[in-house]
Amino acid sequence: MKTSGLINAFDIAPNGSAQPIGWEDIKTKLPVLTDGHYLWVHLDWMADGVHDWLIEIAGIDPTIATNLATRGTRPSVFFYDHGFSMNLRGVNLNAENDPADMISVRFWLSENIIITLRNQPLKAFDDIRSAIAASTAPHSPDDFVLTVAERLAYRVENVVRDLEENVEAVEDDQETVTEGKTLPLRMRGSDIRNQLSRLRRHLAPQRDALAMFVEQKPSWADKRFKRRARALTDKTIRLVEDFDSLRERLQIVNENLMALESERMNRTMYWLTVIAGLFLPISFVTGLLGINVGGIPASDSPWGFATVAALLAVIVAFEIWLFKKLRLI
Repeated sequence: MKTSGLINAFDIAPNGSAQPIGWEDIKTKLPVLTDGHYLWVHLDWMADGVHDWLIEIAGIDPTIATNLATRGTRPSVFFYDHGFSMNLRGVNLNAENDPADMISVRFWLSENIIITLRNQPLKAFDDIRSAIAASTAPHSPDDFVLTVAERLAYRVENVVRDLEENVEAVEDDQETVTEGKTLPLRMRGSDIRNQLSRLRRHLAPQRDALAMFVEQKPSWADKRFKRRARALTDKTIRLVEDFDSLRERLQIVNENLMALESERMNRTMYWLTVIAGLFLPISFVTGLLGINVGGIPASDSPWGFATVAALLAVIVAFEIWLFKKLRLI
């Protein structure tokens, strides 16, 4: 692995303090740690040589290493005799990126070693580095994993709150939108639904992975960590429910807007039908009188046009009276 594949590495003590470790210290072998300490190695899984380093230096099984350093992973957790791997997703808060393009985060934990991998910067790891700088790093590997997962969920929750405000704005705007001008509002709703769908696509399996993590993890450094993991799972479940709720609310708004447009279209078609009904009889009369054959009445009379015009006016007046009588207009 090249130096560019290593983002950071730390020897973290139980009291929260940490010492940085350079590339030369882990290039050929992992360092020996003091009792109670654990090693955190943070890598860019897209860098050249990362896959080989995981196998040759970290001693990870090739199948597991491939799962850690490959594209197209989904949130999951797998337990092995000598450790476990976990894949999670975090919202993309990098500049000029869509939060719904969630970034994959991979973990490998074995005894006192934590290896994390990602391909784009994540705020959750910035939080860990800030804690290390303040000598308040997570005290154990379990604490570390839960802290990262909680920070990921916290930022997903912030994105959900922003989307909820956008949904409320769409719901408010539907009350004042005029007929024939609902398309921009429907497009806004469609964009929000698209974001919700993409976020839910990753968060739903993440909910299942966290639930499996809580139930199947063989042991915990402290029972409090298991309670934290359960609370995190519950929060993820609520976030997925929030996604579903927001999508349903947008669906209701879209149906209301479509009903408004449908009503406008029906009213337009109705008036076109009424106008066509009014002109049908007089079109028949004028068409009949306009045929080019002999015997057209009053064709030579100077009062012929006036008579026909009066007759058409009577027909129209009768039609209007009839339509009103039938409550068609």
